Amino acid sequence: MRSNDSRASRSAALVAAVALVATTGALIGAQSASAAAGCRVDYSVGSQWPGGFNATVVVTNLGDPVNGWRLSWAFAGDERITQSWNGSHTQSGAQVTAVNAAWNGAIATGATVSFGFNGTSGAGPTTPSSFALNGTVCTGSTTTTTTTSTTSSTTTTTTTTTTTPQPSRPMVENNFPVTREGAYGDNRFTVFRPSNPQAIDRPLPVLAFGNGACAHTNNSEVTRALTFIASKGFVVVDTGSVDGSPNGVPSGSPIPSLLTDAITWAEREQNRSGAVLRQRLDLGKVATAGHSCGGLEAMVAAQDRRVSGVVSLNSGFFADGSFGYPRSEVGKLHTPAMFMDGGPSDIAYANNQATYDLATVPAVLARQPEAGHGGFIGGSQLTDGMTTVVQFLDMVLNGNQTARAYILSPSGLAAKAPWVVASKNF
Repeated sequence: MRSNDSRASRSAALVAAVALVATTGALIGAQSASAAAGCRVDYSVGSQWPGGFNATVVVTNLGDPVNGWRLSWAFAGDERITQSWNGSHTQSGAQVTAVNAAWNGAIATGATVSFGFNGTSGAGPTTPSSFALNGTVCTGSTTTTTTTSTTSSTTTTTTTTTTTPQPSRPMVENNFPVTREGAYGDNRFTVFRPSNPQAIDRPLPVLAFGNGACAHTNNSEVTRALTFIASKGFVVVDTGSVDGSPNGVPSGSPIPSLLTDAITWAEREQNRSGAVLRQRLDLGKVATAGHSCGGLEAMVAAQDRRVSGVVSLNSGFFADGSFGYPRSEVGKLHTPAMFMDGGPSDIAYANNQATYDLATVPAVLARQPEAGHGGFIGGSQLTDGMTTVVQFLDMVLNGNQTARAYILSPSGLAAKAPWVVASKNF
């Protein structure tokens, strides 16, 4: 009996040992992987007119980095998209799918991408109730999925962490140190940028700027103004070599292609190995601006589909089509625009007013009667003028509501004497 008991005890021990090894092996073989997905969408109708409207969509990625985006939604009414930019779209009935352009497919965690479109609507546009980014419904929170695998089974655990959206900080509140440098590989341009773009938590919008008198070699007149704009979180690419040396470009007449070339330079820099701006630019948020003759360059260059906003400083198209660009060019604008002048003493006063009057896009007329022709660029109105530029661009490119109130509310810029402000189509 003792012999049988001993054999039974050894068998039981062996079975237990095998079970222990199997269990341990399963635990050792366990693997887990986590992925976080989440997004927020800010949809705004910038302007509307009988039978049509203009809208901007800003997507914030709250989850892991995205490489290639697809945003889908359904219109509630009879809206139909007729034209889009900073992305492409397809529409079947009420269902819409928008996909990234070649330059704005990557969205880092916490970063944003924006695109816009014109549409038709007989009943008037409404805000879609739901959006999905790459199949994930955008709720303003993140969902973390953890998968644990063993040799015998797979367990999937899903947890949801709610992220409370924080109000967007207006760009005008930033005050980054600025570096002014020649554009890499192209001495037609000077770059004004935050000195340490890697330390900024969001990609930087791009502004292509044209100088007064269409000065294409020397930008010393606008250095203070553009340094101010860059300190708020923009990368400004300005015409002119960094030291004022000849760069093969004649001055005195508009060359709008210089500004579109400046945007192309930014696209190359976004992907150049070793560039300080590599993957730090938001190429879905591009604007043009310019002073006087440079304002003509900015308005013509703004016809480029990569552009989402334009600012004309002390400029405007001439009634006689001087410089080769008649006032009919205004009808080619497809983005919101701001037209600034310095009052009756500004030589561009009448042209600026006429250009604003002809605009069919969402438009702002901002007039400071004490600024004259050069006050915004180099006079005592520089800070006030450049603050207005930054607020307008923050409103248009980022959909910032604080900036929108500053530009459009009666208690904003219009309440600051002696400013006179008008707007339409917003």
